[in-house]
Amino acid sequence: MSENRQFVENPLHLTDIFSGGVYYFKEEAIVESELLLDGITEIENPNLDEEMIQLSILNLFFDSCDEQFSSEVNLAYTKLMAAVKINQESVIPEDIEKVYAIRETGYSSEILGDFLAPVIFVWTDLEIEGVPGLYGVKPTERGVMLRFPSFTSMCESKEKKMKVWQTMQQVLKFGK
Repeated sequence: MSENRQFVENPLHLTDIFSGGVYYFKEEAIVESELLLDGITEIENPNLDEEMIQLSILNLFFDSCDEQFSSEVNLAYTKLMAAVKINQESVIPEDIEKVYAIRETGYSSEILGDFLAPVIFVWTDLEIEGVPGLYGVKPTERGVMLRFPSFTSMCESKEKKMKVWQTMQQVLKFGK
């Protein structure tokens, strides 16, 4: 067995490394529009108010199950946000914010209030107008939007966790 010039005489020795299983996700076109993410932390838009609060990541929650996290889900949220990078740069906790739009049925920039972030994670199991399909990416007037399942439902499924992580790595260009 060989790959990338690494040889293993007995593949069974690798079972400890992949004890949780091996997952394969088809390469799908998840990007709705071509978007250059180099320099994503520097958004220039002359129409934006100077008093906007600059962040790196904005988490937008639409599902009522995400309105209040259990202690386990909150720990998973904290760990995930600590691991996310933008263009190989770590993001400090002060540059990550949560916004709740629990009873909203559509996305509009007014939902974000005074926040400006180059990366917007949308966490929802619902179909929300103006939000890309599941694991999709869409440029917005305030940054790039990535859609994931509700955070609580993602925490309940290993497959969803893997797909969320892979999508983040692919779009935000880190971890490779």
